[in-house]
Amino acid sequence: MEQNINTNCDGCVFAKRGTEGHQVGCELERSSKLGISGDSVGKESYILNRFCNAYRPSHWLEFLDFEEQLNPEEVVLDELYPRMGFFIRLNTDEPNAIDALRLTLSSISKLKEIPYVVVISDKVEYNEEVWGLFIQFFGEISETKYHLMQVAERGQTVQQSVDAAFTHAQNGWIMCVTSGMHVAPDTVDKLHRIINVNMKQMVLVEPKDGYNRMIFPAYLFKFLNGNKNKIFQDEIVDGRAFLDKVKAADERSDGTSIMQWEEFNAS
Repeated sequence: MEQNINTNCDGCVFAKRGTEGHQVGCELERSSKLGISGDSVGKESYILNRFCNAYRPSHWLEFLDFEEQLNPEEVVLDELYPRMGFFIRLNTDEPNAIDALRLTLSSISKLKEIPYVVVISDKVEYNEEVWGLFIQFFGEISETKYHLMQVAERGQTVQQSVDAAFTHAQNGWIMCVTSGMHVAPDTVDKLHRIINVNMKQMVLVEPKDGYNRMIFPAYLFKFLNGNKNKIFQDEIVDGRAFLDKVKAADERSDGTSIMQWEEFNAS
């Protein structure tokens, strides 16, 4: 989807070297996954065909304690573990809307280090109960930030709801769900495995219905201006929805960067 940036392994603590000092591999096995520039094979250091976010210089080790220095590979993968926030549409047409939201928030609260949760509601009469659930699952003082996005009118489109919720987004990834849906406890682990272990160039998990279980990075949504008009430097205006913009960019790229939910879930 976007131009690849090469990475020079020179000075990286994870570069494996042979007896003559030439690089022969990577402790994280990333060189084989990211691809090695042909003219760097047999040289002192590899030049990888893609950006490697696990590059760490030797002085990085100085900041690790004794136990961490024994297993720096585990430490760097912990550092790369993705942050994922959640947009939850409260289904106010459901008679047991709060019970459904309770199920979803309960499943999210069991995940590792969730930075924020945004509940989107079109009925003010549920607000007090929503806040009660926030406190129940995340506490009055919590590292997980929670927000209630009150949309102005009923019947607001999914795209408008996501754009509104994005005002509370942070860096990292976002998953969209509706109240009543259960978020599997290994959801973020799967994302981590796909992008940081298997090194797949994924920028979107595509939802079948245009919303539920859509997963995407916040930077991409911001760059494309979400579902609003995107004006490029050549003054071309792209008024398509976010999903359509991503799909169009993916079609112009060499390799697919969109994953279907079934493939993601099976990872």
